[in-house]
Amino acid sequence: MSRVLSSRSRPNTRFIAVVATLACAFALAFRDDLLGRLLGPLELVTAQTTVALLHFMSIEAVRMASQIHHPGGFAYEIYYRCTGVLPIAIFTICILAYPAAWRHKGIGLIVGIPLLLALNLVRLIHLFYVGIHAPAAFDIVHGVLWEGMIILATLGLWWGWSRWVSRAFSPAPGADPPWH
Repeated sequence: MSRVLSSRSRPNTRFIAVVATLACAFALAFRDDLLGRLLGPLELVTAQTTVALLHFMSIEAVRMASQIHHPGGFAYEIYYRCTGVLPIAIFTICILAYPAAWRHKGIGLIVGIPLLLALNLVRLIHLFYVGIHAPAAFDIVHGVLWEGMIILATLGLWWGWSRWVSRAFSPAPGADPPWH
């Protein structure tokens, strides 16, 4: 029985150690003076895409660099923390740390990253709409509702991927797991 427990706990311990190490390294780099400058082009692409989607939805908006303005006076600025980089980094760290074959990790990243980017664009469009029509609710929707939803979506997406990998590609009884 102890052999089963130790072989199960080893991947869990490794996963936690790798996630903690990579998350700490990313947290140290996730600062204005480091990543802020590097992600400037991503801010612009995110702002351009957001304005294009707002126009597609017949919502008036004007972009000035990474700021998006509505003729009624509402405006917000997209900076590097608004681009979806943090949830994507957390998702990527969890996938890379998880004991699975590289092929399955690649599938998770190919599916998950675009989903997180799309959710972030939905967030930005919704926040613009809220800013126009219910500006008093903007701070709560931005800082509480959407932050919670992004966290749940990121962890839920990783959890769903990990369950898919565990079920679909579990080794035969007595065989070594695919990550050994």
